[in-house]
Amino acid sequence: MMKRRTLLSGAAMSMALAITLSASQGIEVSGAASSPYPATLTMQRGLTESATAHALPWGTTLSAAQARRVTLRSSGPTYRWGVWKENGGPGQFPVRSVDGGARWTAAGPQLATDWAGGGQYFVSKVISENASSVVMVSNSVIDVTIDGGHQWYQYLNAYGNWSIAAHAVSGGGIGLRVSPTSYATLPKSSYALYVLDVAHHQWRRTKQSLG
Repeated sequence: MMKRRTLLSGAAMSMALAITLSASQGIEVSGAASSPYPATLTMQRGLTESATAHALPWGTTLSAAQARRVTLRSSGPTYRWGVWKENGGPGQFPVRSVDGGARWTAAGPQLATDWAGGGQYFVSKVISENASSVVMVSNSVIDVTIDGGHQWYQYLNAYGNWSIAAHAVSGGGIGLRVSPTSYATLPKSSYALYVLDVAHHQWRRTKQSLG
């Protein structure tokens, strides 16, 4: 009887370990109520890498030489958002323009730099909503401001396995479509749609397909 109990305990432990490992890789386990796309993405207040470098005061106009280092830019006839690399260095800073890109002004603290562990915070896409709101993303990070860059919020997907794009929200609002990267172990045809819950500083999943 004692041996039987030991075997059962070992089997239970193996099952628990399998579920834990699969969940940590963002893979849905048969019989488990997990999803690679959380129901809510709760953001932290502030940017993790903001304290590692001094940013220009909000609203500072970039010189013509500095503006040439605005690398990522959103499109738009009037308001635009971008990412500025100070002196061509590794640090990324948010900037915005309200005159079609003729002038750029500082719009917040440092987004990312190449300090140890900082690489996962680099953004690769700028999703402009309006003159006050923008979402800057990569495969691992979502940075958001809705007040012109005075205050930023951030969500980190530590696995770095999401492809994030803009999603139009019926009736208004800020939306994202999250799907697997080409190298992710997630179901290739899976995706989730999220809408920004401004009041609670989180993204709320409104739809998902696990493929």
